[in-house]
Amino acid sequence: MRVTWAYDCGDHRDTHEVDTTDPTAFDRLLRQIHERDEPVVVTIYDEPTGDTDDLPPGVQIGLGHATHAFIVHITDDGGYDTDPGVPAPATAISFDLGGVPTEYPAENLRLRPETAIQKAVAFLRAGGSPVSPPPA
Repeated sequence: MRVTWAYDCGDHRDTHEVDTTDPTAFDRLLRQIHERDEPVVVTIYDEPTGDTDDLPPGVQIGLGHATHAFIVHITDDGGYDTDPGVPAPATAISFDLGGVPTEYPAENLRLRPETAIQKAVAFLRAGGSPVSPPPA
């Protein structure tokens, strides 16, 4: 799987890209990204599309916020995976998406970071298959 993320550093973008098939190394990588305490979107996919404007099928995970995260399935019928037991934050939260600060609505941020990491690792273990059905 290809894993990409980037931070806006003012005068440049700090862009990262790695390939991994090892769930343990992937788990460790996601935890390191989260522990930076800088909300960022991590994109995980298997095969790039031929169109550079389209995201390849996969997932995006929002990490780096202390209490809230997200995971969104990038498929034709994809959507945000949420936990009904996790209350939405009071306001939207900005995550760095490809080096561009992007605000995500509070209702899509109903996952704890630990759960989002576990779901992303399960996605990798499943070879790029969704780990739970996205919400309707």
